[in-house]
Amino acid sequence: MQPRDKQNVPNPITATLRPYWQYRDLVRNLVIKDLKVRYQGAILGFFWSLGNPLALILLYDFVFTHVFRSDLPNYILYLVVGVLHYNLFSQAVGQGCDSLIGGSGLIQKIYFPRILVPTSSLLFTFVLWIVAILILVILYPILGGIYHWGLLLYPLALALYVAFIWGIVLVLSVLQVEFRDLKHMVDIALMFGFWLTPITYGINVLKPRIRELISLNPLTQFMDLFHALLYSGTLPALNHVLIACAWTIATVSLGMMLFRRKARHLVEDL
Repeated sequence: MQPRDKQNVPNPITATLRPYWQYRDLVRNLVIKDLKVRYQGAILGFFWSLGNPLALILLYDFVFTHVFRSDLPNYILYLVVGVLHYNLFSQAVGQGCDSLIGGSGLIQKIYFPRILVPTSSLLFTFVLWIVAILILVILYPILGGIYHWGLLLYPLALALYVAFIWGIVLVLSVLQVEFRDLKHMVDIALMFGFWLTPITYGINVLKPRIRELISLNPLTQFMDLFHALLYSGTLPALNHVLIACAWTIATVSLGMMLFRRKARHLVEDL
């Protein structure tokens, strides 16, 4: 028997992504449509995406600098890093949860991979968030940021974080179709999540028992990655990286499995 030519063996990753890649124009159009709808008629348009995070940063900086003083050096940088990255999670999950219901008209009219609807919702949020992170890039040295070679790892940490969020969006968007009250519970959970994640405080100031509970929050691991790279000027601890990878694999696997199981019934359920 002749050995199979290695060049003819399909790459499993390529074979998996090819069916979705042909719909890239649809995803791009969905993102552009959402951008136009959100900022249609607004004078400042796209730059309104900076309003909420900047307002929160100024408010928390005032409270924790002048009212409840924080002992963290360059506290405003610590705060900015945490708030910006939590905002990406909060907005992506909040909007992605309702994405399948919001796109029900398109889903019922034409066939395309349904997974592209929550995916385009996440990409829309990410595009808006990029503007905010560019502001951080500009202000980074002014806020006390340190340029170091470890910053080259930031895109990898961000990609891991976005994949983690994508997995959660997939799970919640499918469950929201069956349980319409879920969106309200998610909004409440996101408010609690902000304070249960070390964003306005350092985890080391907490009591040991509380610290252990906060460490169970997967967002704590990701915030440790971002604070290490962008605030402390160091490489993140290996155990934090491994835990973040484990959470990402878990959410993406669960999201894909649940979405594939429920996708065939989405049109009827919507």
